[in-house]
Amino acid sequence: MHQALTSEPIGQSPRKVALRSLAVAFFAILLVFLQARLSRDLQIVFDLRVERPGPYQVYLADDQGNFSERLNYTRSTRAGEWQRHSISVNTLRKVTQVRMDPTTLPGRVDFGALELRSRWGLLTLQGPALREAIQGMSDLTVVAVEPEMIRFQVTGADPHFVYRLPKQVINPPTRQIWPVALGVALVAGLVWLAAELALGWMRRERPQWHQGLRQAVARGWLLPLVVCLGLTWKASDRISSDPIVGDGIQNLLMAVNLFKHGTFSLDNNSNPKPTNFREPLDPLVVALHLKLAVPAAADRPIADFRSGDLTRTVKLSNLLWIFTGLVGIWALTRRLGGSNLAGFVATGLCFQIFFHGNTYIDTLYTELSTATLMIWATYGLLRAVQRQSLGWFFGSGMLMGLLALGKASFAYIGVVAVPLLMAALLIARRPDRFAFSQVIVWGLVMGSAFLLTLSPWVVRNYVHFDNFRITERGGLILWGRAHMNNMSNEEVLGLIYDKSPTLYRRAVAGTHLGEAPGDFERGGRWQRLNRYLSTFWESDRRAAYEGHPQNAVSFHYNLAAQYNQRVFRKRDEGHPYPDQAVGDEMKGEAMAMLKERPWRHVAMTVPFFWHGFWSFKKVEVPLVSIETQDAIGELLNLFAGVALFGVFCYGLFRRHAQWVAVTVLPVGLLVFYAFLSHNIPRYSSPAHPMMLLALVLVVRTLWLRWRRRQHPPGPERVVG
Repeated sequence: MHQALTSEPIGQSPRKVALRSLAVAFFAILLVFLQARLSRDLQIVFDLRVERPGPYQVYLADDQGNFSERLNYTRSTRAGEWQRHSISVNTLRKVTQVRMDPTTLPGRVDFGALELRSRWGLLTLQGPALREAIQGMSDLTVVAVEPEMIRFQVTGADPHFVYRLPKQVINPPTRQIWPVALGVALVAGLVWLAAELALGWMRRERPQWHQGLRQAVARGWLLPLVVCLGLTWKASDRISSDPIVGDGIQNLLMAVNLFKHGTFSLDNNSNPKPTNFREPLDPLVVALHLKLAVPAAADRPIADFRSGDLTRTVKLSNLLWIFTGLVGIWALTRRLGGSNLAGFVATGLCFQIFFHGNTYIDTLYTELSTATLMIWATYGLLRAVQRQSLGWFFGSGMLMGLLALGKASFAYIGVVAVPLLMAALLIARRPDRFAFSQVIVWGLVMGSAFLLTLSPWVVRNYVHFDNFRITERGGLILWGRAHMNNMSNEEVLGLIYDKSPTLYRRAVAGTHLGEAPGDFERGGRWQRLNRYLSTFWESDRRAAYEGHPQNAVSFHYNLAAQYNQRVFRKRDEGHPYPDQAVGDEMKGEAMAMLKERPWRHVAMTVPFFWHGFWSFKKVEVPLVSIETQDAIGELLNLFAGVALFGVFCYGLFRRHAQWVAVTVLPVGLLVFYAFLSHNIPRYSSPAHPMMLLALVLVVRTLWLRWRRRQHPPGPERVVG
C-alpha cells in the first residue's frame, strides 16, 4: 500500500487502479473476520453488595475450562452498599467461562444484575436466570433467589461461583460478521480509490505538490504523527472508569486540591494545607486537564473523581503522555539513523509492551509520565552531543529538571548521569573529542538549566517547610530498603522467586528454590514478602493505615505502619511538620544501618535488581499456549535489557558519547532503584521504551552488517 501511494507508477491504467482498490477491500474483509475470531472484547458489568470491604476477583477460563492467573482481574469494593462494577476484557484468548470471587472475607454477599456486553450482543442475567447459568459454587451457599438478585452466604476460605459465557456474546455467527465486513470493505475500497485518483490528478496537474507529498510520507513527519495519533486513540480503550487505587490516590488528591483550591496538598478537607510528600508535575497536568475538560466540577466531592462519573475523565489526561511518548520514540529512532520502518517497529513494540498497558495508563501512577519525559530528556542529550550547541545543552537540562519534578529520584540520577556524560565527551574518540573547558561550560549550562527548572518548586518548599527537597518520601524508601537488607537468606530465595520468569520457575520447581503451597501465606517461609492479595492482605492494610505495626505481616505494610505510627505520634505532640520530621529520622537511621552492614547492602542489590527487572507486560500472542506466550515475553524482556546495557557499555568502553547519551538515563533508573529501594517491578517500567529502542537498534545494526557481508560493494563502487 505504501509503495502504491508514494512511488511513480508507470503505465497507470483504470484497470490496475480498480484491482488495487478491490485488493484493499478484500484485505479489509480479512481483517474484520480475523478481529472477530481472535479478539475477545467483552465487558462484564454487575451489581454487588458485600458485608465487609475488600477485594474481589474475576478469572477467565480457556476452551479447556482451565482458569489462569494470566486472565485475572482484581478490584475492591466498599461494604454495606450496592456498587456497579465494570470489568473490560481485552484478550486474544478463546474464553468460555467466568469465575467470580465476590469476596475474600466471611459474611453475606448480594449479587444483582449481570450484564455481558460485546460488539456482537448484550445479555442480562439476574435472579433466577443467573442462578440457572451458574454451573458450580465453592464455599458459598445460596440463601435466597429473588427476582432482582441472589443472596449468598460465605462458608469457607475460597468463596466463588462459575458461569459459562454464552456463544452469542463471545463467538458471533458468520452471518452476523458479514454485514460489518462488507461495510468496512466498501469504505476502505472507496477511500483507496479516491486516494489513487487524487494522487493521479496531482501527479499530472501539480507535480510539485505530488513530489512534496511523496517526501512527507516517505521521509517527513506525516506518517509518524498519523500512526502515533491512531495508537493513542487505540490506547483510550484501556482507560476505564474503574476506581483509582494505590499511590494514584495521592496524585489524584493533589490534582483535585490544585484544581479546586489552587494548592498542592494531600489533605482531604475543605481547607487543605500545602504538603510535600509527592512530586508536583503529574498533579499539575491532571489539574490543568480538569480545568479544560470539566471546569464546572470544582464543587464536586473527591469521591466523584476517584470512583465516580469523573474518574475516566481524570485518567484521560494520560493520553497526552502516551502521544508524546510514542512520538519521542519515533523521533529518537530517526535521529539515530533509523528509517521510518525502524521507527514504526520501535514505536509499535513500545505501544504494545508499555503505552497500551492498563497498569500504566488506567491509573495515576507516575511511571507513564516518567517514561515519556525520560524519552524526551534522552532526545535532548542526544541532540546536545550531536550538535554541540549551548541551546541544546540548556534544553536538555530543563527536560531533566521536568523529569525530576515528575520522579524525584532523577535529581540523584542526574548527579551521576551528567558528569558521566561529560566524561564520555572528554574521552570520546576523535573527531568527537572536545576541549576540557568547552565540556565544563556545557556541563555548567546543563546544571544551571536543571536548577532553574526546579527552583520554583524547591523555593516553595523552603518557604513552607524550611528545606529545599523535592519530596519527603526519600527517607521512608531508603529506611525500608535498609530494613529489608536484614531479611533472612531463606527470604532472599523468595525475593528471587517472587517475580521471576516462568522459565526460572520451571527450572526450580520441586526444589528448595521453588514455591511450596502456603509459602506466601500466613505462617509460610516467604509470608513477609507478600504485599499483594492474601488471607492477611486486608488486615495488613488496616494495620498500616492505623499505625499498628504489630498487626502487619508483610514487610511493605509493617514498614508503612511504623511510619504512620511515628507520624501520628509527632502530630499528637503538636509538631508542625510531622511527615518531614519522621522522614529525617528515618533517613538518619537508614544511613546508620547501611554503614553498619555496607557489604550486605551491596550484595542485596543483585536480588533486588532481579526482582524488578522482570517487569514487561504480559503480551498476548494468538494461536500459542499461555506458557509459550509468557516465554516469548520473558525472552523479549531479557534481550531488551541486555541490549540496553550492551549499548551503554559499548558507548563507555568504545568511547562513543552518543551511545552514552542515549542510555545513561534508563540505565541510571534501573541501577538506582535496585541499589536504594525495594524495587518492585513497577519501578523499572519507565525504562521499557528505551530498552525496546535499544533492542531495535541492535537488531537493525546486526542485520545491516550481515547484509554488507553477504553483498559486499563492487570494485567500481569502492573506487567511487
